[in-house]
Amino acid sequence: MKNFCLLLTLYLFFYALIFTAADTPKARPDSHAPIDVMGDHGHKAGEVMLSYRFMAMDMQGLQSGTTSIETADVLKDFMMAPTAMQMQMHGFGTMFAPHDKLTLMAMMNYRLLRMEMEGAHLHKEGDHGHPVGHHEMSSSGFGDAKLEALLTLWKRPHLILLGNIGVSLPTGSISKNGEEGNLLPYPMQLGSGSFEARPGVTLFGYRQNWSYGGQLRGTFPLHTNSQEYRHGTAMSVTAWGARRFSDWLSLSGRLFFTHWKDISGRNPTLNPLMSPSHRPDWRGGQRLTLAISSNLIVPTGTFAGQRLAVEFQIPLYQNLTGTQLKTTWRLILGWQYAFHL
Repeated sequence: MKNFCLLLTLYLFFYALIFTAADTPKARPDSHAPIDVMGDHGHKAGEVMLSYRFMAMDMQGLQSGTTSIETADVLKDFMMAPTAMQMQMHGFGTMFAPHDKLTLMAMMNYRLLRMEMEGAHLHKEGDHGHPVGHHEMSSSGFGDAKLEALLTLWKRPHLILLGNIGVSLPTGSISKNGEEGNLLPYPMQLGSGSFEARPGVTLFGYRQNWSYGGQLRGTFPLHTNSQEYRHGTAMSVTAWGARRFSDWLSLSGRLFFTHWKDISGRNPTLNPLMSPSHRPDWRGGQRLTLAISSNLIVPTGTFAGQRLAVEFQIPLYQNLTGTQLKTTWRLILGWQYAFHL
């Protein structure tokens, strides 16, 4: 199943290269990729784009590999078990093109995390096999900032290939504590604590009322952080197709496959027997996701160039290392506005 998902997504990525044969007018609503695809387009020299994204994600239920796990079974081996997690993120970005072939991008985000847990009694004898009620933990603050350069590697009237050269800065906290002063587990921290290289390549093309695209991205932590661990490398591949229905509206569908590795090392303050979320070697996995999205643009008038976008994502396949919460859905809303200085 893993190889099939990867081959399917790669096929769709290169499908865009074969079936593109029209120009790339900036006024089209589908001249940008779905809103959750970052670094998908460049700008003309002197052009600036401001953007805002809101993302909400929901995780419900435990899974090991591809098998669902009951909370009671987890509590036979751990003192706590996560049952649900929600994340909200406000993302702010700006792009500036000093040259037609070079666009610079900076992004910052503010995160709000909440995790629901079930606990187990601690007995002097025997195990601690039954839950004793509901417990919640939360954290909030700025996440890791990202800087990126987009280089035009190859361009034709109907097709463009961009190189993505990015770095993630460790601006997000990795020492957030709960209400009782205890250090929160890895998923509740706001950043990675490490500088990360983020290379990639993006393809974008058009054919009449259709547009196509694909992107390959990687994330590579460059060092162990101050808490003695390092996030695993991650790779993702995505492909999308969009249909323009008018000068202001387009709809699109997208598939993307992500593979990420476990954390190496561990924070010595976190007890790995507390909960599965405290296990650094249970943070990897693979996921294939289907996304449906829409782009809207104001083509003329006072608000010309303003864009609104929405994307809704549902996982089709998840294979998680160890026992982790599984993602149920993600929603992304966005606003973008480009103008010349």
